[in-house]
Amino acid sequence: MIRQKLSFDSCFEVFLADTPESKEIHYRLRYQVYCDEMGFEDKERFPDRQETDEWDNDAVHFLVRHKFTGQWLGALRLVRHKDYGFPFQERCNLHEKPSRTSYKHAIEISRLCVLKEARRYKPRAYGVDEGNRNVSFLHDHRNLNRSIMWGLYRAAVVYSAQNNIAHWYILVTPALAYFVNKEGFEMRQIGHPCNHRGQRTPYRLNVSRILENPLWQQDYRNDYRLYSELMDALPARFGSRQLRQIGVISFVSRM
Repeated sequence: MIRQKLSFDSCFEVFLADTPESKEIHYRLRYQVYCDEMGFEDKERFPDRQETDEWDNDAVHFLVRHKFTGQWLGALRLVRHKDYGFPFQERCNLHEKPSRTSYKHAIEISRLCVLKEARRYKPRAYGVDEGNRNVSFLHDHRNLNRSIMWGLYRAAVVYSAQNNIAHWYILVTPALAYFVNKEGFEMRQIGHPCNHRGQRTPYRLNVSRILENPLWQQDYRNDYRLYSELMDALPARFGSRQLRQIGVISFVSRM
């Protein structure tokens, strides 16, 4: 009996948030994860339930959703430098400050988040029959969580290559650094570990090397779409209320 493995591309899709509505979805996802679920940020600072900061105006935002339910599950942003500095530099001491030229061709990956619902893996929420042993929904909740992360990373690296970005900076926990290295991504430590929501270490990654990883040959080949394309594909007769009901222009929680 053949066991069916569902791919990321068959179940999920990534969007670049290129409209005010899609950025609102991104900020609301961040609020739910960083404020409601993890308590990393103070809810009092975000009465509109949108977690934002001063770097968002210089950032590119991505979203991932489940194709069949339309539920938004995760987010990631790419931050451009501001006055030759990135957010991680406010927290860490670097071995050597990047050159001014390198700032122009680099971004920082930050605000990676996946909803608890996806992290805890609820098969029925995604239309999967738990009694069918022939179906493996990305194996388990850990692989589901990681698959969403890889889907976002794939979109980010394709966008980076398209926009003349040569390097990523990232501030991550030891566990995530180990996992990324294990998948064959070369991470060069560029500074001392710092205490930011636990221990985190700054690394630099080469975009061309990321693109060469065999992981992308197995899945994640659809990279990303523009959110505005999603809106354009909907019937013109749809009003804002109908769009909200189907989860297109608002963040819908199914916790």
